[in-house]
Amino acid sequence: MINRERLEFYEKVYDQNGTSKIFINAIIEVLEHHAQNNVFFKKLLDENNFKTSDIKTEEDLIKIPCIPANFFKTYESLSVDRDKIFVHVTSSGTAGQKSQMFFDKPSWDFGQSMIRNMIKYYGFLSNEKTNYILYTYEPTKGSKLGTAKTDEGLMQYAPVNDKFFALKYNGHGHDFDVFGVINKLYEYEEQGLPVRIFGFPSFLYFTLKQMQDLNMRPLKLNTKSIMMLGGGWKGYADKQIGKYELYNLCEEMLGVPQENCRDGYGSTEHSVPYFECKNHHFHIPIYSRMFIRDFKTLEPLPFGEVGFANFITPHLLSVPAISVLMGDMAVMHPAEDCGCGINTPYMEILGRAGTSVAKSCAITASELLKR
Repeated sequence: MINRERLEFYEKVYDQNGTSKIFINAIIEVLEHHAQNNVFFKKLLDENNFKTSDIKTEEDLIKIPCIPANFFKTYESLSVDRDKIFVHVTSSGTAGQKSQMFFDKPSWDFGQSMIRNMIKYYGFLSNEKTNYILYTYEPTKGSKLGTAKTDEGLMQYAPVNDKFFALKYNGHGHDFDVFGVINKLYEYEEQGLPVRIFGFPSFLYFTLKQMQDLNMRPLKLNTKSIMMLGGGWKGYADKQIGKYELYNLCEEMLGVPQENCRDGYGSTEHSVPYFECKNHHFHIPIYSRMFIRDFKTLEPLPFGEVGFANFITPHLLSVPAISVLMGDMAVMHPAEDCGCGINTPYMEILGRAGTSVAKSCAITASELLKR
């Protein structure tokens, strides 16, 4: 897996031109690995008359048979021995269909390298002691929630002084401790250390709204504080505000500069991390490629057209999630439409397609707000 390793340790996270050949060869390596070690995936390739020799350019990546993300809600399909599984995560909490993903050690390490390289690129590595507000589920014994593991993982990039989980475990499930969060925020202001806020944007918004409703004094957190959100507003769209409005509210009520407010995108089924640039757009990093597919024909669409998001990555050796067709509606734009200086296309995620009752972590979280 020489090319896959080269991609993992390549630190210029948006240099798609410089890594194009490496990426293609890494995809071929991983396709051959899964074809040799996964009966289901080998059959999928054979039924689609696909051969790795078909992949010569990035445009050819569209030929790889894609697997719907919902497949992982129903089936386990491993390409390594089960005793090689290092981490097993699921996508939802107390309700809804669960996607699950399995990582062997090389796949998990690749994921950690991706996140670290992107955190470093955006200048968010720090040696300064930091306080953390985590708008995610408080871990419990044996917890496999992907969101909790992701947010806990993000705490390794600045030393932890103190941390507070907003979704407290009550012995049966999780409750949103809004007043606990508010008390912690005032405590952290007094300490004067940087604060990092991770997790679901809906809970952050309800915290700030509660502060406003109670006419509480706006905070002035350390200006090195950052906010990195993820998970969306699915299931609570009636209360959703625009991200720029949320960023304004954070600056007003917490004193966090807007340039330090970033959204994130990722999923259990496609665990490549996407972070907003300074202009608040999700550019495609070197670790993946993206196509937008027509809702009916699944044919690739040009820039500006709305369709299903299809992500391609050589990340996983444990599960054949190479080309995953998401349930998310998305549109892709050329790099020059952004103007931040990153030279890869960027995507907009427009929401979940269809009327399925399938639920994500964010939907489960929104149900806590309703309770």
